[in-house]
Amino acid sequence: MKMSLNAFRKMDRNIWIRFIGESINGIAMMMLMPFFALYMSDKVDHFWQVGVVMAMGPIAGVLGSLLGGKLADQYGRKPIMIVSMVGNGLVMLGFIFFDGFYPFLVISSFFGLFNSLFHPAASAMVADVTDEAGRTEAYGLLRMGHNIGAAIGPLLGASIVFLSKSVIFIIAASSVFIYSIFLALLLSETLPKNERKMETKDLDKEEKLPSIFTVLVKDKILFFYIITGIVISMGFSQTEGMLPLHFDQQLPSLSDVQNPYPYLMAFNGALVVFFQFAISRWASKRKLGKVMLYGSVLFGFGLLAVGWLPIFFTKLQFSYWSILLILLVIYGIYTLGEMLLSPVQMTFVANIAPEHLRGTYMGAASLQWIVGSAVGPIVAGFLLDDQLGQVLFTILGIGCVFAGIIYLSLDKWVTQAKEKNQPLQVKEAAASNTNLT
Repeated sequence: MKMSLNAFRKMDRNIWIRFIGESINGIAMMMLMPFFALYMSDKVDHFWQVGVVMAMGPIAGVLGSLLGGKLADQYGRKPIMIVSMVGNGLVMLGFIFFDGFYPFLVISSFFGLFNSLFHPAASAMVADVTDEAGRTEAYGLLRMGHNIGAAIGPLLGASIVFLSKSVIFIIAASSVFIYSIFLALLLSETLPKNERKMETKDLDKEEKLPSIFTVLVKDKILFFYIITGIVISMGFSQTEGMLPLHFDQQLPSLSDVQNPYPYLMAFNGALVVFFQFAISRWASKRKLGKVMLYGSVLFGFGLLAVGWLPIFFTKLQFSYWSILLILLVIYGIYTLGEMLLSPVQMTFVANIAPEHLRGTYMGAASLQWIVGSAVGPIVAGFLLDDQLGQVLFTILGIGCVFAGIIYLSLDKWVTQAKEKNQPLQVKEAAASNTNLT
């Protein structure tokens, strides 16, 4: 406990500001998200349309990630984060005034664009104010803040959503506006000052920051990390969006109020709140590759279980409380995998990124979440239209296990490179570009 308290005290002020903001914002957002897919399924004709709408945000987010990381490296972390939050709040209000497939497509696109601007800048800010040993704990603390919202929000949403969907959207939008004001007034800029680049304007012109595409081409470790992470991201996209539709199909005896999903989300959030920081501390003392392997295997098992168990529940006529209890146990295993995996993934990227390219690397890394979150719901929508959700979760569950094996190999690759004092490929590329100029 004393070690944990010392770790808390050592956290930079910016980390704590974001922790408070993530907690407040998380409560409001998680009031909305567990019911979002169910709400849209009542407004459109097919499940594949729900999937397309949910995919449009990540697709539009590709542009935001390409811009967000580089803008954060050029103009600072703070202004990009504030612009993102204000834009998100305005877009959320649009759901109050528009209904239907095509309006939802447009609104979802803008939501994905603004949302994707935030994460590269915010993740780079954490890397700026932490050392390599403390990053996993810092990312874990922020996940804990977000999951305070995940523990409280779904239960609040369950009591409001059937009364008025407008109230939830208003609360969510208001929280985002409050968060943006919070950041503007209290957050400090952390963009590292590169004295070598500030000496003359000529040097500034010569050393232009590489694009995300250049980084991906030159840094093979980052490239394979992102490709591998797409599978993990597709798994998250199901549990955070399409899973309630799978439950609705495979558990027809349950009413909408009995759908286990919001209670699983609340349980997930509560576990993260109570155990994430301790698990992050444990993980920070282990090899990143092994931790990512353990997390991926547990995560994959959870996906397999939630895909197949509802079918057996229905065939064997389990009672509601038996169903809920078993799913809570399974979701506990899934959450343990998530708690091991998520903060360590961010640490891995922060550790391989050159200081002056942290925003660019975080923007590149976010492509895995964008691609997975775009492809996952579309594939899920078509499979759910044919009531084949278990096929989806089987593919993703097995894929996560293989992803863990690849993570382990990538971490060994990084370790070997450090032992040989090999410079990152991106640094070599920057040097060659300077020589050419």
